[in-house]
Amino acid sequence: MTNKTILITGATRGIGWDIARLAAKAQYHVILNGRSQEQLDLRVKLLRTNYPDAQIEGVVFDVTDRAAIAQAALSVGPIDILVNNAGIALDNWWVKMSPNDWDDVIATNLTGVFNVTHFLTDNIKDGGQIVMMTSRSAMLGNMGQANYAASKAGLIALTKTLAQELKRRDIRVNCLSPAALTDMTVPAMEKVKKRYDGKLPEEWQIGSSKQIAEFVINHLINTTNTGQVYAVNGDEFGYWEEPTYHTLRIKS
Repeated sequence: MTNKTILITGATRGIGWDIARLAAKAQYHVILNGRSQEQLDLRVKLLRTNYPDAQIEGVVFDVTDRAAIAQAALSVGPIDILVNNAGIALDNWWVKMSPNDWDDVIATNLTGVFNVTHFLTDNIKDGGQIVMMTSRSAMLGNMGQANYAASKAGLIALTKTLAQELKRRDIRVNCLSPAALTDMTVPAMEKVKKRYDGKLPEEWQIGSSKQIAEFVINHLINTTNTGQVYAVNGDEFGYWEEPTYHTLRIKS
């Protein structure tokens, strides 16, 4: 049993929902976030039924709605762990990608994380943790995902910057690159398969959202590290090393 409070954005489905379930099972005080009051109420009711010893709440806001987030920050109280999980994917080839598709993905995946983290930083207890969800696409690129890859690459830079700025409060900020088959990732994985003759390369191995959640609850939120980019690829756990600088020798 724990007396820690965890707030998870995008917690009504996929990875966010599995993180919420495992946190409730471990008897965290779980605050689920979603955009739909109806879906959120159903998820909260289900967790309360399955885990009666856990404290479960729901808070409705869209991560792009700053006024709603600011209001939520006044009501949720102190939290120990913030998981920025909410995100969208609107994939298309670069030449076919509309400005709206670019703007919507950046607004949710990058600016949305700014919004939530900005308004909730004062709620996070000293010694707490912020978890960002990035993607392998952010580091390796992925055709048809220019908007998604750019948004997730921005989260890596944000993670490393906040890790430095919030160190004075001992707030750890880490990033996770999950590889899980969800309703959002299926189209992207099909595109990757086409690039590699119908098979996923080793570095793109896919697991389940439950495996991601287990890593978050059992390992990541207990780490003393900060500013790291972790990865879960099926049963394999790892981390990405810092970029290496190489000097160019240019002949004059």
